[in-house]
Amino acid sequence: MQRPQRIRIKNESGKLQSLPDGKEYFQELGGSGDILFLGIGPNPDLLTEFFPDESYYYYIECPEYEKQIPSLLALPAKFKKIQSYDATFFNKNSFRLILYTPNKRLFPSFWEPITSKLTLNKTEICSKIQSKSVWIPGNDHSLLVPEISKAFARADFTYRVIAPDAMRRNMLSLLKQELPEIVFSINFNGLDNSGETFFLLREAGVKVVVWMVDNPFHVISGIKSAYWKEVPMLITDDWFIKPLRKLGATKIGHLPLATDPDIFNPNVPLYPGLDNRIVFAGRSSFPKKVKFFAGCEFSSKDERDAVYAINSGIKPNFEWWINRDDITSFWPEPNVRSSGFRAEQTGTIWRTETLKFAGSNLTVFGDEGWRELLPDVDLRKPIDYYTVLPAVYTNSAIVLNMTSPLLPNGLTQRNFDVWAAGGFLLTDQTPGLSIFPEELVKECSFSTPSELPELCDKYLADPQRRIELSKKWREVILKDHTYQNRIRNILNFIN
Repeated sequence: MQRPQRIRIKNESGKLQSLPDGKEYFQELGGSGDILFLGIGPNPDLLTEFFPDESYYYYIECPEYEKQIPSLLALPAKFKKIQSYDATFFNKNSFRLILYTPNKRLFPSFWEPITSKLTLNKTEICSKIQSKSVWIPGNDHSLLVPEISKAFARADFTYRVIAPDAMRRNMLSLLKQELPEIVFSINFNGLDNSGETFFLLREAGVKVVVWMVDNPFHVISGIKSAYWKEVPMLITDDWFIKPLRKLGATKIGHLPLATDPDIFNPNVPLYPGLDNRIVFAGRSSFPKKVKFFAGCEFSSKDERDAVYAINSGIKPNFEWWINRDDITSFWPEPNVRSSGFRAEQTGTIWRTETLKFAGSNLTVFGDEGWRELLPDVDLRKPIDYYTVLPAVYTNSAIVLNMTSPLLPNGLTQRNFDVWAAGGFLLTDQTPGLSIFPEELVKECSFSTPSELPELCDKYLADPQRRIELSKKWREVILKDHTYQNRIRNILNFIN
């Protein structure tokens, strides 16, 4: 016997999705009294069979859903529609709430705020006194969590680092323990793909802000709900502001990386043997790269095009690749990730070519992947960021920085940490350097790998000039570019 064909509609991401219609897809959310359906499914006639003893069937429905289901245009008189913007029903406790569960995948940006309000109305959370605290999803070893935690503490906040899975699973329990002022997420860490966590926090009066420290389109490519557009976002690379706004992001600002001078300062132990060495410390590629870019390709023609551009004095960054690949839509289509992969592969070429021009004085602290890329290099084991790296920066003659092409206007931690540690940095040019004094940038930057030998020779021969520039740079960094500075920017942004 052939199974009946299910109705299919386009969800909020524009993807076709089937609509199941069994009773098991209607979830009781509690309450008593008249039924209030949060979505009535594709076949309203079945509801009278599933719930036969009701005088009326009150319901809320998503307008985008209604447009695609003709049977909702002429419902029996027993069905009474309540508008989602009618505030009175949110405070009514005499409804028995029943959710059509596929709604959370179909149109989460419509349903999650509604279910969040109804869920919170059954608790005392919104009446709690808000504490001057910040929750940070992650752990003590997560990217930037230690620095941000400490900076918030110095701004008189208490902070709590919460495992991302616990944030997503146990949000109501966490809010019953404490009502924080801020949840600060890095790269949407701790927030779920449908927006449930975000809307619960927002309805509870918690200010949520996400700091995008990687390519934002790589982060949101895994989010299938449009809710991310409502999340206040800060990004390290201001190139992305315009395309994110074009996609519908409602609140977005620029927040560059910074440094923690308690970690990076000249008062570190001696690291011997680097007095005349040019140093690069970094990975040959980022962890889980193959899994992240599964299905993406970097052809021999892509490689030739990238090398030709570099030899022509052009850095083939993310912007270059999306133009070359004719990418016009950044979300929800995944095509942008393919261009991102090509930019990432270009980054390997860019770093390798630059390091080849660094000469025989080069020392690389990194993984074994560098053996294949630079067979003759003085390669040393990776070093700990918080303990050994500051000493390497302080004691090296010159530290090199090559910015990832994934961030067209981006910077790296080296642009801040090396100077804070009293070291000397030569960096590739990027528009992101405009946050620093132009005269200092001009002295310590290069546009193409071929410029590097002359620049290195110049400063290796003039240690006094290196000391003078390092002092000036350190003053700039400590004045304007610590994580304590960034916390002030964050608080101004969300208030």
